[in-house]
Amino acid sequence: MDKISRRRFLTTTGGLVGILATGIPPAFGQKRQISYLCWNNFAPASDKKLAQIGQRFTKDTGIGIRIDHIAAPQQAAKYASEVQTQAGHDVVEMRMHFPWLYEPQLVDVSDVAREMEKKYGPAVASAKETAMVKGIWRAVPQYRTFFVAAYREDLFKKAGLKVPDTWDDLYTVGVQLKKMGHPVGIPISQNYDSISTAGPVLWSFGGREVEKDGKTVAIDGVHTVRMLEWYKKMFRDCMEPEVLSWDDASNNQSLQQGKAGWIHNPVSAYIVARNSKLPSAEGINHHRSLAGPDGVRHETDVPRHIGIWKFSKNVEPAKEWIRYLLGKREVYDEYIMSGDAFNLPAYTNLLDHPVLKTDPKFAALRQEGVQFHCYGWPAPASDKVQLITNSFILPNMVAKAVTGTSTRDAIAWGANEMKKILEKK
Repeated sequence: MDKISRRRFLTTTGGLVGILATGIPPAFGQKRQISYLCWNNFAPASDKKLAQIGQRFTKDTGIGIRIDHIAAPQQAAKYASEVQTQAGHDVVEMRMHFPWLYEPQLVDVSDVAREMEKKYGPAVASAKETAMVKGIWRAVPQYRTFFVAAYREDLFKKAGLKVPDTWDDLYTVGVQLKKMGHPVGIPISQNYDSISTAGPVLWSFGGREVEKDGKTVAIDGVHTVRMLEWYKKMFRDCMEPEVLSWDDASNNQSLQQGKAGWIHNPVSAYIVARNSKLPSAEGINHHRSLAGPDGVRHETDVPRHIGIWKFSKNVEPAKEWIRYLLGKREVYDEYIMSGDAFNLPAYTNLLDHPVLKTDPKFAALRQEGVQFHCYGWPAPASDKVQLITNSFILPNMVAKAVTGTSTRDAIAWGANEMKKILEKK
């Protein structure tokens, strides 16, 4: 047997002593592992595809990945919990202005975002304004979803109803739809879909929540009166009281199950009905977003991004995951296609994506002449806009008005709540 030299003995036993003392094995022996938290996508096939891509990512890179899903309404509380405890997932999917709200807690991912823009063209305006915070990308644009009008085309044709062109037109046909047993389904409750409809209605009537300076409350203007008076007659004559307790999925389900005759939603309601072979699928179609009295059309744009928490000990593997999912064109295309036009590319050179041609009922997604905005428009993106969103002030104000609070008092309540957030240091 060879004699063990003093140097070799110290190297061997020193390393072992170090491992025993710290409980941490050598880095070269560790398997890299990351965790990714994202929402339950309303296009379920997209989540299944994400899991498949994750498995391939592990096979190709040797980096393990655990993908967890959470319901959209739980995201805000979950993110707050992970930030407070400085523990949780490495990578998180973020909606709208969350990168602004959590800016101090997010890694600078400008290097990855620039790679995506070099490959696919500039990120769409909504994605850039919500993911780039003070000149630094705090999240990488992933995809966007926008709202459109989804309706029962078969019922409209059967009853000889004209497809609405304005929000006032919707009231006219909505009265008839309710008499037919197929009411309009617009949620007025604490969920994102309620905000995503109330915003375009408010904008179309000339109103806004906050001024362009991002500091001045504007919800207490005359245009909000018009918006609330529209909501009050819609609730009374065109809808059912159940909309006051709906969640984000309820309007989808109402259309899919054959009850609602018209909803304001992304194409997910149709996608699920078609893919599940529901009887209602054949009769559902989409049309362009509605206009206000001046003929201008505004619509909600919902960008989603991928961010990395600063407390993550796996930043580089996390960036590798983002590059794999978004930066490999064939993988990104595969992911986008799996969402059936619910997840649309967030980069300008990919806007005319083949997914739009996979079904003639996606034709309305062209949305000619429609102006897209994120929540809070025309106020600039900020953490305050996200806090107003998280507080559901807009739908709560509408709910107060349609359930008996005077329009004046409902607006005063909304203005006061927004003022408290904007003045908060």
